Amino acid sequence: MTPAEIRAARAAQPRSRARDFAESHGIPEAALVAAFTGPEVVAVAADPRRLLPLARGLGPALALTRNRSAVQEREGLYGPLAEEAGRLRLVGEGIEMLIDPRHWVHAFAVTEPTAKGLKRSVQVFDAAGEAVHKIHLVAESRPEAFDRLVAELRLAEQTDAVPFTAVADLPPGPAADPAGWRQMPADLFAARLAAEGQQAPDLLAALPEVRSLRPEAMTELLERSAAAAVPLEIRGGTAGCLQVFRGQVARILPAGYWINVMDPAYNLHLRTDHLARVFLTDRGPEGALSVEAYDADGSLILTVTGGAGWENVVAALSAA
Repeated sequence: MTPAEIRAARAAQPRSRARDFAESHGIPEAALVAAFTGPEVVAVAADPRRLLPLARGLGPALALTRNRSAVQEREGLYGPLAEEAGRLRLVGEGIEMLIDPRHWVHAFAVTEPTAKGLKRSVQVFDAAGEAVHKIHLVAESRPEAFDRLVAELRLAEQTDAVPFTAVADLPPGPAADPAGWRQMPADLFAARLAAEGQQAPDLLAALPEVRSLRPEAMTELLERSAAAAVPLEIRGGTAGCLQVFRGQVARILPAGYWINVMDPAYNLHLRTDHLARVFLTDRGPEGALSVEAYDADGSLILTVTGGAGWENVVAALSAA
């Protein structure tokens, strides 16, 4: 579709969610955003080393990271960046992320007029135009800091026809050693196995010390953790951005094939129909019990571990 065709189609479906609209028209989500480049959509530098320090100036904001099966939304403050094992770690107040800068390729500052006023966001995409991370301003954010971010990061070339390419095969790092799976974070282990043509769920299912769970175990752990006020660590995202939530969850609401956490400063939306294989693992140098959820393609959706009371929660989860 040409940018003009995208704009015309969008005018006919203005209420459709951006990701759903893009999928239904066979275009990357970034193509939909770029089609409206102009006063309300500005292409900006995507390098997180430049973008995220400026995001700190926004004050309170909402960090959104999603993959095909799970969406995390967390209100808080963006913090400083630090190098960590080939990635960047950002730790702010409530917002924590692990970032692979190689996937931060396209970015747009978006100002959208709505009935409730201007809705401002910074949206980051990979080379193929798939969303990596989004920063949404909230009522308490500083609009002048958003304007400063746009002014400092605005690209010289502003075009509605952005070329998108398949994500290149990036060097995944050292090969995944099946015997050392406990010493590697689940997201890195799954990515490195995939680069070698293997799937993490196949390896995990063959290990006698790993317990296979039924898909409904993800709903059970959220509901039981909420009931017992067990603090959780929830990790999910994409190759370019892994967003981490730490804290208690309280309001768990099912809606069709979604299970949702709907708390004031944290939302999680998880598609239960995408849960193909779920495992209870004993991963990490501290021997933390984790629940890992994978989709039918073997891609990692979420990992969850917990604090005090977590062992009681996982002990009763439905076994496969």
